[in-house]
Amino acid sequence: MGKKFLIFSIFIGVVLLRAIDGKRLKKIMLNGRPFFGFRPPRHPLDSKEEQRNKDMFPDLWFNQKLDHFDSNNNVMWKQRYWYNKNNAANDAPQFIMMGQEGPSSNRDVADDRIPFNYWGKQVGAGLWSLEHRFYGMSRPFPEQTTENLKYLTSRQYLEDVANFIRYQNQALNLTSSKWIIFGGSYSGALALWMRELYPELTIGAVGSSGPVEPALDFYNYLQVCDNSFRMYSQECAESIAEAMKALQDDIEYNNGRNSLNLIFELEPTFDKLNLTYQDLQNFLSTAVGNFMTAVQYSRVNGGPFEHDASIPDLCDIMLMPSYNPVLKIGQVNQYMTEIMYTPGEFDGTANSYADLIKSLQDPTYDPTGDNAAGRSWTWQTCNEFGYFQSTDAGRTIWGSKIPNNFYIDIFYIDMCTDIFGPEYNVDYIKNAVEKTKQQYGGRDHYNGTNVVMPNGNVDPWHALGNYKSNDPSVIPILINGTAHCADMEPQNENDPESLTNARVIIFQNIQKWIQEASVIQAPKSKNQHNLQKPMTSKKREIKNWDAEIKFGEDIEHRFKKLHTGGSRRNKTTYLFGRTSGHGFLIPPENADDLNSTANWIQQDLDHFDSTNTKTFQQRFWYNGQFYKPGGPIFLMISGESAAGSKWIENENVTWLTLAKTYNAAAYMVEHRYYGYTRPTSDLSTENLKWLSSEQALADLAVFITAINRKMSYVNPKWVSFGGSYSGALSAWFREKYPELVVAAVGSSGPVLAKVDFFEYLQVVQASISSYNQTCADNIQAGFEAIQQRLNTIDGRQELNNVFNICSSGQTNQSYVPVKDIQNFMSNLVGLFQGTVQYSGDNTQIAIGMGIPEICAVMLDTSHSPMENIQNVNIYISKGIYGNGTVYCNDPSYSDFINEIKDTSYDGIADDRCWIWQTCTEFGYFQSTDLGRNIFGSSIPGDFYIDMCTDIFGAEFNRSTIDAAIATTLENYGGTSNYNGTKVILPNGSVDPWHALGLANGTSSSVIPIFIHGTAHCADMYPARPNDLPELVQARQQISQILGTWLSS
Repeated sequence: MGKKFLIFSIFIGVVLLRAIDGKRLKKIMLNGRPFFGFRPPRHPLDSKEEQRNKDMFPDLWFNQKLDHFDSNNNVMWKQRYWYNKNNAANDAPQFIMMGQEGPSSNRDVADDRIPFNYWGKQVGAGLWSLEHRFYGMSRPFPEQTTENLKYLTSRQYLEDVANFIRYQNQALNLTSSKWIIFGGSYSGALALWMRELYPELTIGAVGSSGPVEPALDFYNYLQVCDNSFRMYSQECAESIAEAMKALQDDIEYNNGRNSLNLIFELEPTFDKLNLTYQDLQNFLSTAVGNFMTAVQYSRVNGGPFEHDASIPDLCDIMLMPSYNPVLKIGQVNQYMTEIMYTPGEFDGTANSYADLIKSLQDPTYDPTGDNAAGRSWTWQTCNEFGYFQSTDAGRTIWGSKIPNNFYIDIFYIDMCTDIFGPEYNVDYIKNAVEKTKQQYGGRDHYNGTNVVMPNGNVDPWHALGNYKSNDPSVIPILINGTAHCADMEPQNENDPESLTNARVIIFQNIQKWIQEASVIQAPKSKNQHNLQKPMTSKKREIKNWDAEIKFGEDIEHRFKKLHTGGSRRNKTTYLFGRTSGHGFLIPPENADDLNSTANWIQQDLDHFDSTNTKTFQQRFWYNGQFYKPGGPIFLMISGESAAGSKWIENENVTWLTLAKTYNAAAYMVEHRYYGYTRPTSDLSTENLKWLSSEQALADLAVFITAINRKMSYVNPKWVSFGGSYSGALSAWFREKYPELVVAAVGSSGPVLAKVDFFEYLQVVQASISSYNQTCADNIQAGFEAIQQRLNTIDGRQELNNVFNICSSGQTNQSYVPVKDIQNFMSNLVGLFQGTVQYSGDNTQIAIGMGIPEICAVMLDTSHSPMENIQNVNIYISKGIYGNGTVYCNDPSYSDFINEIKDTSYDGIADDRCWIWQTCTEFGYFQSTDLGRNIFGSSIPGDFYIDMCTDIFGAEFNRSTIDAAIATTLENYGGTSNYNGTKVILPNGSVDPWHALGLANGTSSSVIPIFIHGTAHCADMYPARPNDLPELVQARQQISQILGTWLSS
């Protein structure tokens, strides 16, 4: 322990004096996997013990088929295994340890101290260990080329095991197959999946710390690390947070980076690199990786962790006094490096992203396969599992400079692309993760029986484990105070009682399986998983259907005039992909004077709580110009902004042309909390709890019922319409209240709630690139130039000048708050979000402000790409605000948050309300977490998560947001389980929101219409002569389908 207590003055002196020899070093932790593999290493053996094991349990080889699922492929290869039959009785059960993502050894079958071995001895079991294909010496090919690696999958290995068991059953004349499967970490998941897919070959499985839930964004990992440090010592956690913030500040300017060069003995130093954002993030991953390792294996009885390299040891360092907290992170780095790699001698810290990628591109095997395993496992994460650890959990002790696309950028999405080829991009990985979830069922649809699933609550991987099942033979165990695979390691006198009890439960189940195996017929294999729930959740019952209606009286005069100019300080044009002041659905051009009037209906504040008797007045409009008795009734649902007469008076908008065609009455209802429909006195967090899509749909249900009664409609055929958010509302209204509406049209409706909506910018990039690749390249060059300048004081001063930064937000100091940088970049990226989203829409604000116009600016060679981004800002600002004024850009995150925290309706109320809905229902957070893209990687998901927390309170965090989105998906079904009928869902290919739309009908009467070349809600606006043919056809198709449904 003494080496952890180096005097800091001596420590820094050593750093200053030691020469850096340029040797390339390993990373301690790569995606939650140390170089030795997920399972902790065994204690080293002396030469005699090692030779004894080799003599007693030599390497054995099994002829295995290369591709189990291609009958035309007859290639065979040799797979390594070990067998211990010393204690095996007649007709004995057989224990098999699944291979891990690294070399296996005979230690599993030879070491009497580990539970697998001593449990086997107690029941007289044969002990087997089958090495995983492509790891260790089990090499189907001499090299791991990308082409060869296509045979490296979990599914192929599971069939390896099945084939192996079938062969041994025959070879050993095992008439009653009593195989029990064991594994830990990845091999723990394999054990559980083996039992699930091959119950006829196995009688049970123990899957320790098995991450059965594939996940693209494994943000929970660092969230658990935060919690685990806090459980041990709140003071230690706060010390880590302070030090990580100081480190992240140092990385932003040259002098700070020079200090880091010395403290961490970086190889190469920052000044020797052609510094990229990836290099900075790579360094931060190294710093955080030391803490990840200590948490993951904290006091596990294996390797160095039994007495060292765990949470208590790092906290000893972090709680030492120091004038510079970064020095403590440096000492943690030295301590962990010495423990893990070079005992007693620290020889520097690897610091090159390019070197890391180069090492993982190497397809050759080293003699033992230890180094090659890094490439193999990276392939499996890119090709099957994800498991990409990010800081997108919101505010934690790790800060927010390690966004999801950092870990994806360096370790995964970009790393997958850089290592294996351009086809391994975010789309490929997202689909691969979903395929794996479909294949094995994930956490929620696991189908195995007779399994025990132990996990330690300190272990970050427990967040992907399974903890609930309706089958009593599925036994989840969350072991308090333990870390990764602790139950698999030798017993220790210091083991917590919870760990001892867990081992007892595991062995009791093993004995039970063996006892029952002789009397229970082996079940048939269950290979299919239905991840689609047959029904969405039932809607809650509305308590009161009586509502007063008042025609001819507007309530607008009771309030101050709405503020519709966006952010008052820096005139933010787009926020969350939403136009400030207008909302998602931009009003059409000026309407004809059809003498429509705003009216009101008295609504209950809470439709589902009979004890709440508060009411409010909701605005609506009526246009009966086209109505003929017996005709249908159309309802336009207003969304997250003030409603107005333009959508009810401009008879050229699509829904009114349809009303004219079908002799329909037309109504439009303003959404609660938006515009002048104000259910509460202010927008405090407490008052906003009644702002939800569920309450809004109930408003519509009560409205229709009241109008039917008021207007004496008999058997009315209502059709709902909406665009963007209200397009989703329209689809959901038909789904939840089919007795009130006969059909629905939901234009550009994002029916899939999602936290990290990285697909948004993916579509923005694709739309710009399809128009002009040089334009897209120039945007990328501009953002790269901005990100480079953000790393130096001089560069930030240049940005002050180019982007007209408000004086209060000048960024020439040594470092800038991370959130200010993210906010600044979000404002700039938002320019391109908005112009793509509305490009070519037939409305006054979009004509002349679409992709062609911004590309004309970006292709201007008289200015640099960075300067042209500011020119785009000027162009769009003048177009939106219409007064020729160019406002300064205020990057201050705190100023922005303070504006949104304004609870009055006189502020930018719509923005506050919509952010509330994203934080409590939908997510829709548009991050740059998509790998390499033209906008860089400066807007991580946690920018939005933290925004929810900072605006509404600490209880609005990643966990509550995830839970809220899960509820939304359960309520409405998302894209996979949507349960409505007679619904038309148009989307434009240019529109980023189409990525969350329904692309495939869930029934014959759910009809998606994909309109190539159009943007957001384009089908809703007035037609014009130069409309694209597909848009013309889409409007005709909508009319024809509605006509058919209305006549039936």
